[in-house]
Amino acid sequence: MANPDEELDTLLYDFETGKIPLLQFLKKLDAFKREYGLPHSEKLGKAVVGSFGCHTEGRDLMAGLLEANGFKTIIAKRDTCIEDVVALCRDPEVTVLCLSVQTTYDCPEVLEASKLLEEEGIRDRIVLNIGGSPITEELSDRAGGDVFSTTASGSARKVREEVLRRTSG
Repeated sequence: MANPDEELDTLLYDFETGKIPLLQFLKKLDAFKREYGLPHSEKLGKAVVGSFGCHTEGRDLMAGLLEANGFKTIIAKRDTCIEDVVALCRDPEVTVLCLSVQTTYDCPEVLEASKLLEEEGIRDRIVLNIGGSPITEELSDRAGGDVFSTTASGSARKVREEVLRRTSG
């Protein structure tokens, strides 16, 4: 009989080490969720995940990785403006906002995310993560990001660690 925890660990490892490509990983993760489901930790809360333009692969990848790390996710629809993505964070159970950027043309909107969260009065409870190929640690810092990694897997782990750090303190 298969052990779901071991299967999930193997799937994540195979993706992180390049043994399976992105789209195959997303398909396998979706099949895993259908077969076993993924437990969500109330302590972690919910994560809003959005992207800009026609780009959805990074958004879907982060959503899957966050779910595998115990978050319930809210996925913003394609081409949702930053103001509407931030509005999804009004839900008091939301603890995370992850934004995926594919091109530098998307970056001006990303720089507004932290300011918009502040205007909503919710910045202190939201862990902000901005990622994608054009995002550097410097750009993430400029945008007010709380965690940064050059990989989606690393970002998901750092987001989880930061939420747990904030909720335990």
